Amino acid sequence: MSTGTLTAAPVPAPAAPTPHARRRIVLVAALLVLALAAFFGVRAVMAHAADVRSGTEAVSAEEFGARTGAKISLIGVTAGGGMIELRYQVVDPDKASLLLHQADKRPVLVVEDTGETLAMVSRPHNHKAELNLGGTYFFIMANTRNAIHDGSKVTVIIGDVRLEHVVAQA
Repeated sequence: MSTGTLTAAPVPAPAAPTPHARRRIVLVAALLVLALAAFFGVRAVMAHAADVRSGTEAVSAEEFGARTGAKISLIGVTAGGGMIELRYQVVDPDKASLLLHQADKRPVLVVEDTGETLAMVSRPHNHKAELNLGGTYFFIMANTRNAIHDGSKVTVIIGDVRLEHVVAQA
């Protein structure tokens, strides 16, 4: 049995890439950058093409209340600009209750000058089983990407109707 020391065999240094391999790496990287740019460009164009306002009917504030059961009284920018309060007064409890119980009746807000869209993705929290005629209620929504500011003109969409030019307040 030998008690000598072990020595590691020298590891050869990695070979430098050949000019052909370097060109291939640069070409693959360029194609990857172009593919990412195309992906995000198409995504941005599709976002503008899929405007949620299309297919809805612009109505007056009175007609909006009659069709949805809710009269919009405030779009408030709150919580340091991070949240939006959509306050409404119930003018028809049966119609307004659909805002709480049907996903396609949840309010959607569109900033008119940018097209930014804020939508409720989950069912709103509600302690009461019934909405009262004349009662004032509200939804709180995240102000994603700080889309709505004091003075922003906003379109409110509920179902197939929209109320345009509601001015947000801080």
